[in-house]
Amino acid sequence: MTQAIVPTGAWSDFCEALDFGALVPDALAEYRPAVVDGLMFFLENLGEERADEILGEQLMLPAEAGVAERLVAIARHCPALHKLGQVLARDRRLPLQFRLLLQHLESMPSSLDAAQALALVEAELGPISAFGGSIDGPPLAEASVAVVVPFTAPREGGGEVVRGVFKLLKPGVEAKLEEELGILQRIGALLDERCEAYRLPPIAYEETFLQVRDLLAREVQLDHEQAHMTAARDDYAGLASVVVPEVYPWSTPRVTAMQRIDGVKVTEAPALSPGGRKRLAKRIVLTLVARPIWSRGASSLFHADPHAGNLFATTDDKLGILDWSLVGRLSKSDRVCLTQVLLGAFTVDGERIRHAIDEMAQGRGDAAALAALIEARVARLTEGAWPGMSWVMQLLDEAATRARCRFAADLVMFRKALQTLEGVVADVSPDCRPDHVLTVALLRELAAEWGRRSWALPFSRDFATHVSNLDLTQLWASSPLIGSRQLLGLRSHLREMRSSAR
Repeated sequence: MTQAIVPTGAWSDFCEALDFGALVPDALAEYRPAVVDGLMFFLENLGEERADEILGEQLMLPAEAGVAERLVAIARHCPALHKLGQVLARDRRLPLQFRLLLQHLESMPSSLDAAQALALVEAELGPISAFGGSIDGPPLAEASVAVVVPFTAPREGGGEVVRGVFKLLKPGVEAKLEEELGILQRIGALLDERCEAYRLPPIAYEETFLQVRDLLAREVQLDHEQAHMTAARDDYAGLASVVVPEVYPWSTPRVTAMQRIDGVKVTEAPALSPGGRKRLAKRIVLTLVARPIWSRGASSLFHADPHAGNLFATTDDKLGILDWSLVGRLSKSDRVCLTQVLLGAFTVDGERIRHAIDEMAQGRGDAAALAALIEARVARLTEGAWPGMSWVMQLLDEAATRARCRFAADLVMFRKALQTLEGVVADVSPDCRPDHVLTVALLRELAAEWGRRSWALPFSRDFATHVSNLDLTQLWASSPLIGSRQLLGLRSHLREMRSSAR
Protein backbone atom coordinates (compact mmCIF):
# COMPACT_ATOMS: atom_id res chain seq x y z
CA MET A 1 0.00 0.00 0.00
CA THR A 2 1.24 3.51 -0.82
CA GLN A 3 0.17 6.97 0.22
CA ALA A 4 0.97 10.46 -0.98
CA ILE A 5 2.23 11.73 2.36
CA VAL A 6 5.11 14.16 2.02
CA PRO A 7 4.10 17.22 4.03
CA THR A 8 7.56 17.86 5.38
CA GLY A 9 9.39 17.48 2.08
CA ALA A 10 11.65 14.91 3.71
CA TRP A 11 12.69 11.96 1.57
CA SER A 12 12.86 9.70 4.57
CA ASP A 13 9.13 10.19 5.31
CA PHE A 14 8.24 9.71 1.65
CA CYS A 15 10.35 6.59 1.10
CA GLU A 16 9.09 4.92 4.25
CA ALA A 17 5.60 4.99 2.70
CA LEU A 18 6.82 3.11 -0.39
CA ASP A 19 8.21 -0.35 -0.96
CA PHE A 20 10.94 0.17 -3.56
CA GLY A 21 12.14 -3.36 -2.89
CA ALA A 22 8.97 -4.76 -4.51
CA LEU A 23 10.33 -3.57 -7.87
CA VAL A 24 13.45 -5.73 -7.61
CA PRO A 25 12.74 -9.09 -9.30
CA ASP A 26 12.93 -12.26 -7.24
CA ALA A 27 15.82 -13.47 -9.41
CA LEU A 28 17.87 -10.58 -7.97
CA ALA A 29 16.43 -10.73 -4.44
CA GLU A 30 19.86 -11.05 -2.84
CA TYR A 31 20.73 -7.56 -4.14
CA ARG A 32 17.46 -5.98 -2.98
CA PRO A 33 18.87 -4.24 0.16
CA ALA A 34 21.75 -2.71 -1.80
CA VAL A 35 19.43 -1.49 -4.59
CA VAL A 36 16.92 0.04 -2.17
CA ASP A 37 19.59 1.73 -0.04
CA GLY A 38 21.37 3.01 -3.14
CA LEU A 39 18.16 4.54 -4.48
CA MET A 40 17.38 6.09 -1.09
CA PHE A 41 20.88 7.55 -0.91
CA PHE A 42 20.46 9.03 -4.40
CA LEU A 43 17.16 10.71 -3.58
CA GLU A 44 18.20 11.97 -0.15
CA ASN A 45 21.27 13.69 -1.61
CA LEU A 46 19.50 15.68 -4.31
CA GLY A 47 19.60 19.44 -3.83
CA GLU A 48 16.80 21.01 -1.78
CA GLU A 49 15.23 22.88 -4.70
CA ARG A 50 15.05 19.77 -6.89
CA ALA A 51 13.77 17.66 -4.02
CA ASP A 52 10.96 20.15 -3.33
CA GLU A 53 9.99 20.15 -7.03
CA ILE A 54 9.89 16.35 -7.25
CA LEU A 55 8.10 15.85 -3.96
CA GLY A 56 5.59 18.56 -4.84
CA GLU A 57 4.71 16.67 -7.99
CA GLN A 58 4.38 13.48 -5.96
CA LEU A 59 1.74 15.19 -3.81
CA MET A 60 -0.27 15.89 -6.97
CA LEU A 61 -0.39 12.22 -7.98
CA PRO A 62 -3.51 10.23 -7.08
CA ALA A 63 -3.36 8.70 -3.62
CA GLU A 64 -3.69 5.23 -5.20
CA ALA A 65 -0.61 5.71 -7.42
CA GLY A 66 1.71 2.75 -6.91
CA VAL A 67 5.41 2.64 -6.22
CA ALA A 68 6.28 1.91 -9.87
CA GLU A 69 4.30 4.90 -11.14
CA ARG A 70 5.88 7.16 -8.54
CA LEU A 71 9.40 6.02 -9.35
CA VAL A 72 8.88 6.63 -13.07
CA ALA A 73 7.58 10.12 -12.27
CA ILE A 74 10.77 10.77 -10.27
CA ALA A 75 12.92 9.47 -13.14
CA ARG A 76 11.45 12.09 -15.48
CA HIS A 77 13.18 14.76 -13.37
CA CYS A 78 16.52 12.95 -13.02
CA PRO A 79 18.59 12.36 -16.19
CA ALA A 80 20.60 9.51 -14.63
CA LEU A 81 17.49 7.66 -13.39
CA HIS A 82 15.76 8.41 -16.70
CA LYS A 83 18.61 6.74 -18.58
CA LEU A 84 18.55 3.77 -16.19
CA GLY A 85 14.81 3.43 -16.80
CA GLN A 86 15.35 3.35 -20.56
CA VAL A 87 17.95 0.61 -20.18
CA LEU A 88 15.66 -1.50 -17.95
CA ALA A 89 12.45 -0.89 -19.89
CA ARG A 90 12.70 -4.18 -21.84
CA ASP A 91 14.33 -6.31 -19.13
CA ARG A 92 12.03 -9.30 -18.83
CA ARG A 93 13.17 -10.05 -15.31
CA LEU A 94 11.09 -7.04 -14.17
CA PRO A 95 7.31 -7.18 -13.67
CA LEU A 96 5.38 -6.48 -16.89
CA GLN A 97 3.47 -3.48 -15.51
CA PHE A 98 6.70 -1.85 -14.32
CA ARG A 99 8.30 -2.43 -17.74
CA LEU A 100 5.32 -0.85 -19.47
CA LEU A 101 5.67 2.24 -17.28
CA LEU A 102 9.41 2.44 -17.92
CA GLN A 103 8.81 2.23 -21.66
CA HIS A 104 7.21 5.68 -21.46
CA LEU A 105 10.72 6.96 -20.68
CA GLU A 106 12.07 5.74 -24.05
CA SER A 107 10.49 8.68 -25.86
CA MET A 108 8.16 11.12 -24.09
CA PRO A 109 5.98 13.97 -25.36
CA SER A 110 7.44 17.39 -24.58
CA SER A 111 5.74 20.09 -22.53
CA LEU A 112 7.12 22.80 -24.86
CA ASP A 113 5.10 24.37 -27.67
CA ALA A 114 6.53 25.46 -31.05
CA ALA A 115 7.20 29.06 -29.92
CA GLN A 116 9.09 27.93 -26.81
CA ALA A 117 11.09 25.44 -28.85
CA LEU A 118 11.99 28.13 -31.40
CA ALA A 119 13.15 30.45 -28.61
CA LEU A 120 15.44 27.75 -27.21
CA VAL A 121 16.88 26.93 -30.63
CA GLU A 122 17.51 30.59 -31.49
CA ALA A 123 19.08 31.25 -28.09
CA GLU A 124 21.82 28.89 -29.26
CA LEU A 125 21.90 29.42 -33.05
CA GLY A 126 20.57 32.93 -33.50
CA PRO A 127 17.73 33.59 -35.95
CA ILE A 128 17.32 30.43 -38.03
CA SER A 129 15.70 32.47 -40.77
CA ALA A 130 19.25 33.64 -41.55
CA PHE A 131 19.89 30.28 -43.24
CA GLY A 132 16.31 29.87 -44.46
CA GLY A 133 15.21 27.59 -41.62
CA SER A 134 11.82 27.37 -40.00
CA ILE A 135 10.37 25.32 -37.16
CA ASP A 136 7.77 22.85 -38.42
CA GLY A 137 5.78 22.48 -35.22
CA PRO A 138 6.07 21.59 -31.54
CA PRO A 139 8.79 19.19 -30.35
CA LEU A 140 8.38 15.61 -31.56
CA ALA A 141 9.70 14.04 -28.39
CA GLU A 142 11.68 14.53 -25.21
CA ALA A 143 14.36 12.19 -23.88
CA SER A 144 16.59 12.06 -20.82
CA VAL A 145 18.69 15.13 -21.69
CA ALA A 146 17.30 16.59 -24.91
CA VAL A 147 14.25 17.81 -26.81
CA VAL A 148 13.74 16.97 -30.52
CA VAL A 149 12.35 19.85 -32.62
CA PRO A 150 11.38 19.48 -36.32
CA PHE A 151 12.55 22.01 -38.92
CA THR A 152 13.04 22.55 -42.64
CA ALA A 153 15.85 24.47 -44.33
CA PRO A 154 17.52 24.67 -47.74
CA ARG A 155 20.67 22.60 -47.99
CA GLU A 156 23.87 24.68 -47.96
CA GLY A 157 24.53 26.02 -51.42
CA GLY A 158 20.80 26.27 -52.19
CA GLY A 159 18.53 23.89 -54.00
CA GLU A 160 17.11 20.94 -52.07
CA VAL A 161 15.05 21.64 -48.96
CA VAL A 162 15.87 19.21 -46.18
CA ARG A 163 13.59 17.98 -43.41
CA GLY A 164 15.52 17.78 -40.19
CA VAL A 165 15.35 17.88 -36.42
CA PHE A 166 17.22 19.93 -33.89
CA LYS A 167 18.31 17.86 -30.90
CA LEU A 168 18.52 20.49 -28.19
CA LEU A 169 19.75 20.08 -24.62
CA LYS A 170 17.02 20.72 -22.07
CA PRO A 171 17.52 23.87 -19.97
CA GLY A 172 19.54 23.16 -16.84
CA VAL A 173 20.21 19.52 -17.72
CA GLU A 174 24.00 19.83 -17.45
CA ALA A 175 23.82 20.99 -13.83
CA LYS A 176 21.31 18.25 -12.96
CA LEU A 177 23.45 15.56 -14.53
CA GLU A 178 26.61 16.84 -12.85
CA GLU A 179 24.90 16.69 -9.45
CA GLU A 180 23.56 13.18 -10.07
CA LEU A 181 26.85 11.80 -11.36
CA GLY A 182 28.57 13.02 -8.22
CA ILE A 183 25.98 11.18 -6.15
CA LEU A 184 26.52 8.01 -8.21
CA GLN A 185 30.23 8.11 -7.43
CA ARG A 186 29.45 8.38 -3.72
CA ILE A 187 27.06 5.42 -3.99
CA GLY A 188 29.91 3.41 -5.49
CA ALA A 189 32.13 4.29 -2.53
CA LEU A 190 29.31 3.37 -0.15
CA LEU A 191 28.92 -0.06 -1.77
CA ASP A 192 32.68 -0.64 -1.49
CA GLU A 193 32.46 0.06 2.23
CA ARG A 194 29.39 -2.12 2.81
CA CYS A 195 29.76 -4.87 0.20
CA GLU A 196 30.30 -7.50 2.88
CA ALA A 197 27.19 -6.42 4.81
CA TYR A 198 25.17 -6.43 1.59
CA ARG A 199 26.73 -9.77 0.59
CA LEU A 200 27.88 -8.26 -2.68
CA PRO A 201 30.91 -9.51 -4.62
CA PRO A 202 33.90 -7.16 -4.04
CA ILE A 203 34.28 -5.70 -7.55
CA ALA A 204 35.52 -2.12 -7.01
CA TYR A 205 32.13 -0.38 -7.17
CA GLU A 206 33.43 3.18 -6.96
CA GLU A 207 35.77 2.57 -9.91
CA THR A 208 32.91 0.99 -11.87
CA PHE A 209 30.56 3.87 -11.06
CA LEU A 210 33.26 6.31 -12.14
CA GLN A 211 33.25 4.58 -15.53
CA VAL A 212 29.47 4.90 -15.64
CA ARG A 213 29.78 8.55 -14.64
CA ASP A 214 32.19 9.24 -17.51
CA LEU A 215 29.89 7.48 -19.97
CA LEU A 216 26.74 9.32 -18.86
CA ALA A 217 28.61 12.64 -19.01
CA ARG A 218 28.88 12.12 -22.76
CA GLU A 219 25.10 12.43 -23.03
CA VAL A 220 25.36 16.22 -22.95
CA GLN A 221 28.41 16.49 -25.25
CA LEU A 222 26.48 16.86 -28.47
CA ASP A 223 29.56 17.77 -30.52
CA HIS A 224 30.91 14.31 -29.65
CA GLU A 225 27.64 12.74 -30.75
CA GLN A 226 27.88 14.58 -34.06
CA ALA A 227 31.31 13.03 -34.67
CA HIS A 228 30.03 9.58 -33.66
CA MET A 229 27.03 9.89 -35.98
CA THR A 230 29.20 10.93 -38.92
CA ALA A 231 31.52 7.96 -38.32
CA ALA A 232 28.57 5.56 -37.97
CA ARG A 233 26.94 6.90 -41.13
CA ASP A 234 30.17 6.19 -43.03
CA ASP A 235 30.43 2.76 -41.42
CA TYR A 236 26.90 1.73 -42.40
CA ALA A 237 26.93 3.44 -45.81
CA GLY A 238 27.15 0.08 -47.61
CA LEU A 239 24.00 -1.31 -45.94
CA ALA A 240 20.88 -0.39 -47.89
CA SER A 241 18.69 -1.70 -45.06
CA VAL A 242 20.07 0.70 -42.42
CA VAL A 243 19.95 4.47 -42.10
CA VAL A 244 21.93 6.71 -39.74
CA PRO A 245 20.92 10.41 -39.72
CA GLU A 246 23.06 12.86 -41.66
CA VAL A 247 24.49 15.69 -39.54
CA TYR A 248 23.73 19.14 -40.95
CA PRO A 249 26.05 22.15 -40.61
CA TRP A 250 23.72 24.11 -38.29
CA SER A 251 25.10 22.32 -35.24
CA THR A 252 26.87 23.45 -32.07
CA PRO A 253 28.08 21.71 -28.88
CA ARG A 254 24.52 22.17 -27.48
CA VAL A 255 22.43 21.62 -30.62
CA THR A 256 22.62 18.88 -33.24
CA ALA A 257 20.92 19.56 -36.56
CA MET A 258 20.34 16.27 -38.36
CA GLN A 259 18.23 14.42 -40.89
CA ARG A 260 14.71 13.57 -39.80
CA ILE A 261 13.98 9.84 -39.89
CA ASP A 262 10.30 9.01 -40.39
CA GLY A 263 9.09 5.88 -38.66
CA VAL A 264 8.11 4.35 -35.33
CA LYS A 265 9.90 2.52 -32.56
CA VAL A 266 10.82 -0.99 -33.69
CA THR A 267 8.61 -2.38 -30.95
CA GLU A 268 5.63 -0.45 -32.36
CA ALA A 269 5.45 -1.58 -35.99
CA PRO A 270 1.83 -2.81 -36.15
CA ALA A 271 1.75 -2.91 -39.97
CA LEU A 272 4.40 -5.65 -40.05
CA SER A 273 3.37 -9.29 -40.27
CA PRO A 274 4.91 -11.80 -37.83
CA GLY A 275 7.37 -12.69 -40.59
CA GLY A 276 8.20 -9.02 -41.14
CA ARG A 277 8.78 -8.48 -37.42
CA LYS A 278 11.08 -11.49 -37.34
CA ARG A 279 13.09 -10.09 -40.28
CA LEU A 280 13.30 -6.73 -38.48
CA ALA A 281 14.52 -8.44 -35.30
CA LYS A 282 17.20 -10.31 -37.26
CA ARG A 283 18.30 -7.06 -38.86
CA ILE A 284 18.70 -5.50 -35.40
CA VAL A 285 20.89 -8.40 -34.23
CA LEU A 286 23.02 -8.45 -37.40
CA THR A 287 23.47 -4.67 -37.47
CA LEU A 288 24.09 -3.88 -33.81
CA VAL A 289 25.78 -7.08 -32.59
CA ALA A 290 27.24 -9.19 -35.41
CA ARG A 291 28.67 -6.26 -37.37
CA PRO A 292 30.68 -4.74 -34.49
CA ILE A 293 32.06 -8.15 -33.42
CA TRP A 294 32.93 -9.57 -36.84
CA SER A 295 34.65 -6.78 -38.71
CA ARG A 296 38.25 -6.51 -39.86
CA GLY A 297 39.15 -3.03 -38.61
CA ALA A 298 41.58 -2.28 -35.80
CA SER A 299 38.56 -1.15 -33.75
CA SER A 300 34.84 -1.28 -34.36
CA LEU A 301 32.22 1.26 -33.34
CA PHE A 302 29.07 0.07 -31.55
CA HIS A 303 25.92 1.81 -30.38
CA ALA A 304 25.98 1.72 -26.58
CA ASP A 305 22.40 2.87 -25.91
CA PRO A 306 20.17 0.74 -28.19
CA HIS A 307 16.88 1.05 -26.29
CA ALA A 308 13.71 0.91 -28.36
CA GLY A 309 13.35 4.70 -28.51
CA ASN A 310 16.61 4.89 -30.47
CA LEU A 311 15.70 2.22 -33.04
CA PHE A 312 13.13 3.05 -35.72
CA ALA A 313 11.28 0.93 -38.24
CA THR A 314 11.23 3.51 -41.03
CA THR A 315 8.45 4.17 -43.51
CA ASP A 316 10.68 2.84 -46.33
CA ASP A 317 11.41 -0.48 -44.55
CA LYS A 318 14.81 0.35 -43.10
CA LEU A 319 16.28 0.21 -39.61
CA GLY A 320 16.89 3.76 -38.42
CA ILE A 321 19.52 4.05 -35.67
CA LEU A 322 19.25 7.28 -33.69
CA ASP A 323 21.04 9.00 -30.79
CA TRP A 324 24.75 8.28 -31.03
CA SER A 325 25.79 10.13 -27.87
CA LEU A 326 26.80 6.87 -26.15
CA VAL A 327 29.10 4.69 -28.22
CA GLY A 328 31.95 2.32 -27.53
CA ARG A 329 34.73 0.68 -29.49
CA LEU A 330 35.82 -2.93 -29.44
CA SER A 331 39.51 -3.44 -30.07
CA LYS A 332 40.75 -6.18 -32.37
CA SER A 333 42.14 -7.93 -29.29
CA ASP A 334 38.76 -7.91 -27.51
CA ARG A 335 36.98 -9.26 -30.59
CA VAL A 336 39.58 -12.00 -30.98
CA CYS A 337 39.11 -12.96 -27.33
CA LEU A 338 35.30 -13.01 -27.56
CA THR A 339 35.56 -15.28 -30.59
CA GLN A 340 38.08 -17.49 -28.80
CA VAL A 341 35.67 -17.92 -25.87
CA LEU A 342 32.98 -18.90 -28.38
CA LEU A 343 35.32 -21.39 -30.09
CA GLY A 344 36.30 -22.77 -26.70
CA ALA A 345 32.62 -23.30 -25.93
CA PHE A 346 32.03 -25.14 -29.21
CA THR A 347 35.03 -27.42 -28.60
CA VAL A 348 34.46 -27.71 -24.81
CA ASP A 349 37.99 -26.34 -24.32
CA GLY A 350 38.14 -24.76 -20.86
CA GLU A 351 41.78 -23.74 -21.19
CA ARG A 352 41.10 -21.75 -24.37
CA ILE A 353 38.22 -20.01 -22.61
CA ARG A 354 40.27 -19.24 -19.50
CA HIS A 355 43.15 -17.79 -21.50
CA ALA A 356 40.84 -15.53 -23.52
CA ILE A 357 39.00 -14.19 -20.45
CA ASP A 358 42.27 -13.63 -18.62
CA GLU A 359 43.53 -11.61 -21.59
CA MET A 360 40.36 -9.50 -21.70
CA ALA A 361 40.69 -8.81 -17.97
CA GLN A 362 44.44 -8.19 -18.36
CA GLY A 363 45.09 -10.61 -15.53
CA ARG A 364 42.92 -8.66 -13.07
CA GLY A 365 40.93 -11.32 -11.28
CA ASP A 366 40.97 -14.37 -9.05
CA ALA A 367 42.62 -17.08 -11.16
CA ALA A 368 41.45 -19.99 -8.99
CA ALA A 369 37.85 -18.75 -8.90
CA LEU A 370 37.90 -18.21 -12.66
CA ALA A 371 39.20 -21.73 -13.30
CA ALA A 372 36.49 -23.24 -11.07
CA LEU A 373 33.80 -21.16 -12.72
CA ILE A 374 34.86 -22.20 -16.22
CA GLU A 375 35.04 -25.85 -15.21
CA ALA A 376 31.43 -25.70 -13.96
CA ARG A 377 30.17 -23.86 -17.03
CA VAL A 378 31.96 -26.21 -19.44
CA ALA A 379 30.39 -29.19 -17.65
CA ARG A 380 26.99 -27.83 -18.66
CA LEU A 381 28.12 -27.73 -22.28
CA THR A 382 28.77 -31.46 -22.25
CA GLU A 383 25.13 -31.88 -21.22
CA GLY A 384 23.94 -30.21 -24.41
CA ALA A 385 23.73 -26.50 -23.45
CA TRP A 386 23.91 -24.26 -26.51
CA PRO A 387 27.33 -22.50 -26.68
CA GLY A 388 26.18 -19.24 -28.25
CA MET A 389 26.97 -15.58 -27.60
CA SER A 390 24.44 -15.50 -24.74
CA TRP A 391 26.42 -18.25 -23.03
CA VAL A 392 29.61 -16.24 -23.55
CA MET A 393 28.13 -13.07 -22.07
CA GLN A 394 26.65 -14.87 -19.07
CA LEU A 395 30.08 -16.36 -18.43
CA LEU A 396 31.66 -12.90 -18.53
CA ASP A 397 29.02 -11.66 -16.06
CA GLU A 398 29.93 -14.44 -13.65
CA ALA A 399 33.65 -13.87 -14.23
CA ALA A 400 33.15 -10.27 -13.09
CA THR A 401 31.02 -11.06 -10.04
CA ARG A 402 32.44 -14.39 -8.89
CA ALA A 403 36.05 -14.24 -10.07
CA ARG A 404 36.44 -10.45 -9.73
CA CYS A 405 37.62 -10.04 -13.31
CA ARG A 406 37.81 -6.35 -14.23
CA PHE A 407 37.06 -5.68 -17.87
CA ALA A 408 37.62 -2.50 -19.84
CA ALA A 409 34.82 0.07 -19.86
CA ASP A 410 34.02 -0.54 -23.54
CA LEU A 411 33.55 -4.26 -22.93
CA VAL A 412 31.24 -3.51 -20.00
CA MET A 413 29.29 -1.09 -22.21
CA PHE A 414 29.00 -3.72 -24.94
CA ARG A 415 27.62 -6.24 -22.47
CA LYS A 416 25.04 -3.73 -21.22
CA ALA A 417 24.07 -2.92 -24.82
CA LEU A 418 23.50 -6.63 -25.49
CA GLN A 419 21.31 -6.91 -22.39
CA THR A 420 19.19 -4.02 -23.63
CA LEU A 421 18.94 -5.52 -27.11
CA GLU A 422 17.86 -8.91 -25.76
CA GLY A 423 14.68 -7.35 -24.41
CA VAL A 424 14.10 -5.16 -27.48
CA VAL A 425 14.47 -8.10 -29.88
CA ALA A 426 12.14 -10.26 -27.79
CA ASP A 427 9.49 -7.51 -27.90
CA VAL A 428 9.90 -7.05 -31.66
CA SER A 429 9.66 -10.79 -32.40
CA PRO A 430 9.47 -13.59 -29.83
CA ASP A 431 10.31 -15.99 -32.68
CA CYS A 432 13.77 -14.49 -33.28
CA ARG A 433 16.66 -16.43 -31.68
CA PRO A 434 19.62 -14.01 -31.48
CA ASP A 435 22.11 -16.81 -30.78
CA HIS A 436 21.03 -18.63 -33.93
CA VAL A 437 21.20 -15.43 -35.98
CA LEU A 438 24.74 -14.76 -34.73
CA THR A 439 25.93 -18.32 -35.36
CA VAL A 440 24.62 -18.22 -38.94
CA ALA A 441 26.30 -14.82 -39.40
CA LEU A 442 29.63 -16.24 -38.20
CA LEU A 443 29.35 -19.24 -40.53
CA ARG A 444 28.57 -16.97 -43.48
CA GLU A 445 31.56 -14.76 -42.69
CA LEU A 446 33.77 -17.87 -42.56
CA ALA A 447 32.46 -18.98 -45.94
CA ALA A 448 32.99 -15.55 -47.48
CA GLU A 449 36.65 -15.37 -46.41
CA TRP A 450 37.52 -18.94 -47.43
CA GLY A 451 39.32 -17.88 -50.61
CA ARG A 452 41.65 -15.51 -48.75
CA ARG A 453 42.66 -18.26 -46.35
CA SER A 454 44.56 -20.21 -49.02
CA TRP A 455 47.48 -17.75 -48.87
CA ALA A 456 47.17 -16.60 -45.24
CA LEU A 457 49.77 -17.51 -42.63
CA PRO A 458 48.60 -20.16 -40.12
CA PHE A 459 48.58 -17.74 -37.18
CA SER A 460 47.05 -14.76 -38.99
CA ARG A 461 43.72 -13.51 -37.66
CA ASP A 462 43.41 -10.75 -40.22
CA PHE A 463 39.87 -11.81 -40.97
CA ALA A 464 36.46 -10.43 -40.01
CA THR A 465 35.83 -13.60 -38.00
CA HIS A 466 39.16 -13.21 -36.10
CA VAL A 467 39.72 -16.96 -36.60
CA SER A 468 43.11 -18.15 -37.89
CA ASN A 469 43.71 -21.20 -40.05
CA LEU A 470 45.34 -22.81 -37.03
CA ASP A 471 42.16 -22.13 -35.00
CA LEU A 472 40.12 -23.89 -37.68
CA THR A 473 42.52 -26.83 -37.74
CA GLN A 474 42.29 -27.15 -33.95
CA LEU A 475 38.52 -26.86 -34.15
CA TRP A 476 38.38 -29.69 -36.67
CA ALA A 477 40.81 -31.84 -34.69
CA SER A 478 38.83 -31.29 -31.47
CA SER A 479 35.49 -32.30 -32.92
CA PRO A 480 35.88 -36.04 -32.09
CA LEU A 481 36.47 -35.07 -28.46
CA ILE A 482 33.13 -33.34 -28.13
CA GLY A 483 30.74 -35.54 -26.18
CA SER A 484 27.97 -37.26 -28.06
CA ARG A 485 25.30 -35.43 -26.08
CA GLN A 486 26.89 -32.11 -27.05
CA LEU A 487 27.02 -33.18 -30.70
CA LEU A 488 23.35 -34.08 -30.56
CA GLY A 489 22.60 -30.69 -29.04
CA LEU A 490 24.59 -28.90 -31.74
CA ARG A 491 22.90 -30.86 -34.52
CA SER A 492 19.49 -30.05 -33.10
CA HIS A 493 20.28 -26.34 -32.89
CA LEU A 494 21.76 -26.30 -36.41
CA ARG A 495 18.57 -27.87 -37.73
CA GLU A 496 16.55 -25.17 -35.95
CA MET A 497 18.78 -22.48 -37.44
CA ARG A 498 18.37 -23.83 -40.96
CA SER A 499 14.60 -23.83 -40.61
CA SER A 500 14.49 -20.35 -39.01
CA ALA A 501 16.75 -18.93 -41.74
CA ARG A 502 14.15 -19.79 -44.41
